[in-house]
Formats: sequence, structure tokens, C-alpha cells
Amino acid sequence: MDTKPSTDYQPPFVRQFNRRTRAWNVFGMKKIDLSEASLIAAARAETGLERFGDESFLPPLRALLHSLETEAQLNPFGRFNARMRTIRSLKNRLWANACFEAHPEILEREIEAPIVIVGPHRSGTTRLQRMMATDLRLQHLSTWEGFNPAPRPGQPSMGRQARYEEVKNFLALGRQVYAGGYVAHPMDADWPEEDMLLMNHSFCGFSVLGMFNIPGYYRWFLDYDKTEVYRYTAKLLKLIAWSREQEQGKAQQPGQGDRWVLKNPQHMLDLGTLQKVFPDARLVFTHRDPIKTVGSVMSLMWYFASQHTDLPCRASTRDIWMDFCEQSAQRGIAQREHIPAGQQIDVHYEEVNRDWRSVMQRVYAFGGVEFTPEVEQAMAQWLADSDRDQLHGGHRYALEDFGTSAAEVDRRMMFVRQRYDIAYEGK
Repeated sequence: MDTKPSTDYQPPFVRQFNRRTRAWNVFGMKKIDLSEASLIAAARAETGLERFGDESFLPPLRALLHSLETEAQLNPFGRFNARMRTIRSLKNRLWANACFEAHPEILEREIEAPIVIVGPHRSGTTRLQRMMATDLRLQHLSTWEGFNPAPRPGQPSMGRQARYEEVKNFLALGRQVYAGGYVAHPMDADWPEEDMLLMNHSFCGFSVLGMFNIPGYYRWFLDYDKTEVYRYTAKLLKLIAWSREQEQGKAQQPGQGDRWVLKNPQHMLDLGTLQKVFPDARLVFTHRDPIKTVGSVMSLMWYFASQHTDLPCRASTRDIWMDFCEQSAQRGIAQREHIPAGQQIDVHYEEVNRDWRSVMQRVYAFGGVEFTPEVEQAMAQWLADSDRDQLHGGHRYALEDFGTSAAEVDRRMMFVRQRYDIAYEGK
């Protein structure tokens, strides 16, 4: 297994940031503050707002901050990243509450039978969602809205351009800092992205598990009742749909609900909660060879984690994500037994590779949406553009780098291979 320190994989920007910050600390500068009081005070000062309204985020935030301080062994850049992402989410919650207070009709909106793509990381969920996002009849979450979902009251155009530019700028920086991660999962401010970004604002999305070595938080996260996390995610979806209408100068028609296409691998852990909050959801389950998905997700998360600590972190990344893959598959299988058969469908990765049109016809029929020639053409164009720009296929990884093997992954994940008749995938 590769046990080199993370500093061997950090770009100049991160190494220079760490050196400068440590030098400032020598001359009396305080360590980057990750206390709850400091973070909340900063969010309130930067927004000029006081009320969060819904404070269900506090238990997850406290669990996360405790693990960051006691387990993560963060370098200065890791502390900076944790502080900035936390303040951003707190600010969005303050802005969102201001919108809900000023416009209570937002929460009266209906989310109608969302099509939710659920499956292991790296199993084709992104491809399916981005293809379906070409259908203008369906709403999808854009990356910039996921990071900055809340309009900013009192600002021109409710801060839309500022929200957009912030995300565009830090994604540009992210491509430099996390270059390998952006190869594995390309992101752009305008592209569709998963609702994990919205769950992050409740400090209960899986992304922190990839960013930081926080096994204590992970154990807490697995068994935490995420009902309020899902409810708040639904509130943010309603807010986004409402703010789009405000920008376009139109209003939702009476009796009309918002039809979303969503996706998030995390839902496998909490299908019962997902169904409680979205009882008419149509669930599209994706499947791919676990040897491919497990190795790929470990590699993806390590590209991020290695920038936030100077210690070797392949082993800790392996331990969290091997277990995450196993736990989510086990829980997903168990909870699917309680979901009506008419609300779930299975799609295999190789099916989409072989004949995506037939798969999409089946998915659309399942979702009760007409698969029109215009939609088919838009999807074909997206695939052609993706191939032309070589957005996928550049991710390289080896299970052995993480101290495991294909045989070990197969042993631990054989139950899911057998359950869904998942074929072995060639190299």
C-alpha cells in the first residue's frame, strides 16, 4: 500500500498556504477557528441576519466539529476549507430562513413524484441524471444552486449573480487543488449535480466523509435519524424552484407541482426516510460491478482528503469508504423490501453502455413521462458532447494502493452482486 505522506501529493498552492499559515501562527496569529460560536458569529456578521429558524442542523454540526478537532489531524488548509464550507452553509441557512419568513408560500409548494436516481458512487448515477437534465420539462439541481441555494434578500436580483460567481470561482480553484478529483467527477457551475450538495447545508451529507478523516462522525452519521435533513432538503428544493420563477417573472400554476430529477448515492442508507419525505418518489436504482465502484470511490475521495492533512490517508480513506459501500448496499437491500414495487426500477451500468435509448424509454415509462424525439435528441447531443470533450474515462486507480484487492472487495460485496445479478466488468 502507498503510505507516502499527503504532502507528496499536494500542489504548490496548498503547500504554500500551509507554510504561510504556520509562519503566521509562530508570530502570534491564532489557529483557524472551528468553534461553533465563531462559525455562527461569522455567518451572522457576513449576512446581517440573526435567525436560522429551523435549528435542526445543530446536532450534526456539533458532531462534525468535534470530529474535526479530535480526529481529522487537519493541516492549515484543511482547517481553512472546513471553516469556509461551514460558514457558507450557515449563511445559506440564514438567507433561506429570511426568504421563508418573507414568503411563507414557498413552503406550500408541492414536489410531485420526483424521479430519484439511487445507486453506488461511480455506478452511472451522474450520467443518468445529466442525460435526463436535458429534458426541460424536469427540474434539476444546478451545481451553483447546490452550493448557494438561497436568494439574498435586499440585494440586486436577490444576489443571483453573486451566488453564481462565487461558485464559479471556487470551482476554478478546486480544479487546481483537487485536480484528480475533478478528473474523476467533472463539475461546472452550470451542470446538474446531486442533492448531496443540499444535504451538506444540514452538515449531514457524505462529502465531509471524503474531505476529512472523521471516523467518529462517520459512526454517528450512519445511525443518525436524518428525517429533518431530508425535510430541509425539500424546503431548499422548493426555495430554488420559487426563486427561478421570480427571476423569470412567472408563478406556479394552481394544482401544478414541481417535477424534479434528483440523484444521490447517500439515499441508499436512508431509503425509508427518503420515502417518508417524498412518498410518491420514483426510484431508479443503478448497479455496477462493485470491484469498479469501490475502487473508484476510494480513489475519488482520497484526492480530496489528501489535501487536508499532511499525514498518509489512504488507509483511513479505504476503511471509511469500503464500509460505506458495504453498509449502503446492505441497508438499501433491506429497505427496498418496504417500498412498493411500482415505485422502483433497476438499471445496470452495462445496459446504458449497450443501448441507452432502450433504458431511457423504460425509465421514462416508469416515471410517467413521455420520451419524446426532442428529448432523445437532446440526450444524444449531451453524450456526443461529453465524448468530444473527453469528460469521462481519465480516472486511474488501483485497489492495491489502498491496501486491498479485487478479491477482498468481491468477498465483502458478493451479496449485492448475487442479489442484482451484477456481471464482472472487464478492465
